[in-house]
Amino acid sequence: MTTNHLERLDPALIRPGRIDVAELIDDASPSQTRKLFLRFYAGERDEAELERAANEIAQLVEENAAKGRRISMAALQGHFIRHRIDTVAQSKGELFP
Repeated sequence: MTTNHLERLDPALIRPGRIDVAELIDDASPSQTRKLFLRFYAGERDEAELERAANEIAQLVEENAAKGRRISMAALQGHFIRHRIDTVAQSKGELFP
């Protein structure tokens, strides 16, 4: 079962025995962003260039999080799927329109 509003669920639905584990799947942290980027584009460029680009994307996520703008891991993955390593840096404005 998934929900964005646990507090709205009827207590009978979330009593012990029905829901034994609750996991928060939150938005992407800068560290998670960096790791996802490195895994996604592994082997596309030399390691130093990948590290630089991964840190740039992670910094973008951190800066926007400080402004209250967050992004999900699914949105990041979708962005990486749509953009090759050559265009991902130029298209980073699409992450936080």
